[in-house]
Amino acid sequence: SGAHRTLHSFPTRRASVLISGPGRLHFVSPNQVNVQIPWELAGLTSAQMKVSFSNLASVLYTVPLNDYSPACFEYTEAGTNRLLAAALDENYQLVTSSNAVARSRVVQLYVNGLGPVDDATRPSSGEPAPAQPLIWTKVKPTVTIGGKPASVAFNGLAPYNVGLYQLNVVVPADVEVGVQPVVITVNGIASKAANLPVR
Repeated sequence: SGAHRTLHSFPTRRASVLISGPGRLHFVSPNQVNVQIPWELAGLTSAQMKVSFSNLASVLYTVPLNDYSPACFEYTEAGTNRLLAAALDENYQLVTSSNAVARSRVVQLYVNGLGPVDDATRPSSGEPAPAQPLIWTKVKPTVTIGGKPASVAFNGLAPYNVGLYQLNVVVPADVEVGVQPVVITVNGIASKAANLPVR
């Protein structure tokens, strides 16, 4: 299991992460460390992780792993303090309360936990996904917006990003306007609902 693998250190300027296997840091700030759980740990149920920052170190954590754990990335909207899904419209503009996505149009959702991707084209752990060819997930998720089925046009890795998934979804024509819940289901596992403004 992951708990018995050798721990490796991956330092940045001020932080490092010890993880069972070859973990990859790709963002560090005083309050946040983003590390990609490497593709090589697929199939394991846990890994051990320890975070060091300057001269401080956390205890050793056992992190549960699952091949599928869908969730929309979210952000807190300025002014309303509402938590919204991280999404872009067809003009690559952030979807907000004042820039709601139109019904029957495509919205780009940025998500996590969609599982394995095509082995032949998968980037190495820690490397950004290319734009050509697009990297598709092995299992196509289903998406509902406001409880209505939404057609999924793309399900894969977001180009030029490390370990970030992207869903291009057509907003149902008959969904109600206003802030609507988005739910992603993959391999029988459903995400929590994320808020998406619709017009």
